[in-house]
Amino acid sequence: MQFDWHPPSTVSSLAGYAGTAFLMGIALHSFWPYRSFDHLLLTFLIVGAIALLAFFWSHARLRCIAFCVLGMALGVWRFDMIRPSLPRGLIPFSSRGLAFLSVPRSLSPSQELSSWLGRGRKFFTGRAQQLFTPNEAALLTGILYGERQFSPTLKEQFRRAGLLHIVAVSGSNVTIIVALLMPIFLAFRLSRKIAFVFLSTALFLFVLFVNPYASVVRAALMGWLLELAPLVGRIPRPSRLLLVAAVVFVAWQPWGLFYDASFALSFLAMWGLLTWTPWFQEHLERVIPWSFIRQTTATTLGATLMTIPYTAWAFRQVTLFGLLTGLLALPLVPWIMILGILSLLLPSIIFILPARGFLDLILVIARIPNLFPFGTWSKLSTPGWVMLGAYALLYAIWLFVQRKKRLIHGHHAFFSKKMSTTDRLSDEFNKK
Repeated sequence: MQFDWHPPSTVSSLAGYAGTAFLMGIALHSFWPYRSFDHLLLTFLIVGAIALLAFFWSHARLRCIAFCVLGMALGVWRFDMIRPSLPRGLIPFSSRGLAFLSVPRSLSPSQELSSWLGRGRKFFTGRAQQLFTPNEAALLTGILYGERQFSPTLKEQFRRAGLLHIVAVSGSNVTIIVALLMPIFLAFRLSRKIAFVFLSTALFLFVLFVNPYASVVRAALMGWLLELAPLVGRIPRPSRLLLVAAVVFVAWQPWGLFYDASFALSFLAMWGLLTWTPWFQEHLERVIPWSFIRQTTATTLGATLMTIPYTAWAFRQVTLFGLLTGLLALPLVPWIMILGILSLLLPSIIFILPARGFLDLILVIARIPNLFPFGTWSKLSTPGWVMLGAYALLYAIWLFVQRKKRLIHGHHAFFSKKMSTTDRLSDEFNKK
């Protein structure tokens, strides 16, 4: 069978190829994080790619090859730029070589407290501790802006319950910010462009307020691009948004592609939402008639399926309670965010009491695994090849599912066309 490759014809497709090549260049250097690549060779590749673009722009295949070479060379060069400031102890394909303690905190604690954003976060954390019990305050500040104030016991409970992700600021927080602020800006009769500028400023300040964790940057970028797309006349494609967010984040922090567990889990979960969640929704439609429960279940299954192999490898732990606890806890998170913000801004019993009730419900849900002697496995020894094999198997299953789906749709299309032809002949016969 001959492979017939058709080069991309649009600038958008070329940008996608270049972005993917950039990530491949970052990945290539990540195998040898502390080794310097030959700058002369990189310069030659970059200049050669630019020359190809200049002289052979009309040749589609050479243009695509030039974009890929340029993207990969720039990826290697970008990693090499930050090599002197890399965290120590990075080891390729080793869970012990991940930079668990190197989450990007651009400010030291003393500098952070001296900044107005740091003082604001400290103020709200102090007010939460005054209005709520220690566990409730730790959960509320964790949900709102990722404050890590959990006691060791509470953290272990949430880990066993598979609920630690709700205290990691991510897509849900950004979604609520965009959903609340954009209508407010438009309600003041601002043009959509001006409202987008205000929203961009709010998202930027929010990222700085909670610290630029990988999940926060990814979610903020996707939310920002989702609002930008209509302004430039584009239909937002989630997979393209995810690629752009990955390229921007990795360009800012190249070592995060291989060595930041937060980055990996955030993008794997989003990948699961884009690929497996629609499939689960389609098949759960006959089993679960309630759309909200069906959507929550499919979302949890899609994200969990893509993150379990990495979690077993990186954290040496797997829990099966995430689906149950997620179904019970996730619907409460938006209410906690809204009531929690109102409680911190306008301390009133009207907001504090229901916020405490929702927080206590999640704390009760987190204790569910304590009732069962099974369902959580810790201190696992999962080799890297097992993780890669699991993802290869998931990819093979996905290809099979997609192929089967195309065959079914093609089969229905054939019979639909055949029936329409039969109906047309029947109508002609009746007219005669």
